[in-house]
Amino acid sequence: MKKLVATSLLLVIVLVSLSAYLRLDQSGIGCADWPDCYGQLGAAKELEPSLGSTYERLVQEARQPLSWATPLHRLIASVLGLTVLAMTLMSLRLKRDRLLTAGLLSLTVFLAWLGIYSDGLHNPAVVMGNLSGGFAMLGLLGWMAFRGARTDTGVPAPLRTWLIAALLLACVQIGLGGLTSANFAASACQTLPDCHGSYLPGRDLTTAFDLTRAHNTGPSGIVIGGAERADIHKLHRIAAVVSTAVILLVGIWAFRAGLGVTAIAVLLLVAAEFSVGIAAVVTSLPIGIAVAHNWLAAMLLLGLIRLLVLCNRQQALPR
Repeated sequence: MKKLVATSLLLVIVLVSLSAYLRLDQSGIGCADWPDCYGQLGAAKELEPSLGSTYERLVQEARQPLSWATPLHRLIASVLGLTVLAMTLMSLRLKRDRLLTAGLLSLTVFLAWLGIYSDGLHNPAVVMGNLSGGFAMLGLLGWMAFRGARTDTGVPAPLRTWLIAALLLACVQIGLGGLTSANFAASACQTLPDCHGSYLPGRDLTTAFDLTRAHNTGPSGIVIGGAERADIHKLHRIAAVVSTAVILLVGIWAFRAGLGVTAIAVLLLVAAEFSVGIAAVVTSLPIGIAVAHNWLAAMLLLGLIRLLVLCNRQQALPR
């Protein structure tokens, strides 16, 4: 079971990065004409006579950089499905972890269904479903992988409460990042620290949370957005400042409590994540930076889960 959990966790980490690349590339971030092609939903391709036939389209796609990402993603997802199924059957035989493995199997089926029956990565509900499902699997597998970790150091009782708060803030921030991507809002704010003279989101913010709406496109196939793009981007920035401050506080506290290696890892990861977020704005969001931002969020989530496990496994000191 431990080997299956470790293997599944590694597969999910790779899938998180590949999914981020595919989603961002199909949003136009990896396009040579970025940001001009950002949010292109395909109408422009139909205007190109060189892509008239199915065969020519496939040849053109195969010549694109990292064209192996899609088949590799499908292969790893298939292997992950088999390992999760094996974990589920083993948990039934051993009569333990049945709820955890059932949850993992349900998430696997849900993500497979999204991949087969969804109408593409430009649908906001599909984007959020893929992101939330993938990170949920990451969290469950991380908990299963780390739950045997122990520490000989006494942990202050309030630290666990603050760790839970930091973990919840990280999850909220990941969700807001997904909404930013789903609304094609990555380039909506190109100034720092303000967003073109404003810091706070406006009244159009609720539109960004509507996952049922279809994106409108112009004649060239580019998504037409409104003020909700800048609003969700600004909210993502505000949440980033709050979550970073809390995680830094928790990381320093955990380090002083004796949870050295994991605490240092969390501090380095949150600093890197915040720095990459700034770099994304300054450098006009190249796809490498965008994928790294997603991957660091996944690693930070795992680091916080490990810290929480260490606190749970050690009897807390009195207040």
